[in-house]
Amino acid sequence: MKPIIGITMSIENDTSFINWRYTKAIIQAGGIPVGIPLGLEEDALQLIHMVDGLVLSGGGDLHPHTFGEEPHVNLGQVNSDRDRLELALAKEAIKRQIPIFAICRGHQVLNVALGGTLFQDIYSQNQNIYLHSQKAPRHEGTHFISVKQDSLLYKLLGKETMTVNSFHHQSVKRAASNIKVVGKAGDGIIEAIEIVDYPFCLSVQWHPEEMAVEGDEDSKKLFTAFIEESLKNKVG
Repeated sequence: MKPIIGITMSIENDTSFINWRYTKAIIQAGGIPVGIPLGLEEDALQLIHMVDGLVLSGGGDLHPHTFGEEPHVNLGQVNSDRDRLELALAKEAIKRQIPIFAICRGHQVLNVALGGTLFQDIYSQNQNIYLHSQKAPRHEGTHFISVKQDSLLYKLLGKETMTVNSFHHQSVKRAASNIKVVGKAGDGIIEAIEIVDYPFCLSVQWHPEEMAVEGDEDSKKLFTAFIEESLKNKVG
């Protein structure tokens, strides 16, 4: 039996969708991806008990009201319905302690769900920031990050320095109290976090699904480890 992986969906022009690279990366690693549409925040507890692992996927900006701020002039498109669902799912997943793989927006959702805050626009709220919306092809790494040795990321990959791809203008500002920062770009932007004393949580600012489906071995290892942990957690 393969593990069932719940994955959050984007919405645009009244259409819910999942970038196929998420589903392909999960399938290649041995999981069965199942999309979770908007409007089910009241059913988050039941949904989390139906899946073996959760992917919080990428997408648009979080509304700053979710972390107690007014909107910055450079805030991008937001969707409060998606915010409500994903924050509810993240909180229930953490309570149940199922494996979590949080990617880009999902990385930010995880931090906000635990009480952290975000930079609404890294370029205007920081100085000397790298390009984090790359011009290179989506599957290519574009900037370096440093990885702490006492982290799940280092345990899985054995690297203190990585090259990652980048497509964001929001990022973690203040990490939640039970979050450990385990990866940063050279400009100080937080690129990887973990939940303290949590069984399995990968939370990254980049897009490993884009790299995994194009054969990047490190990215494939991350998905494989997530699926293996989700299989151990299999509910039925």
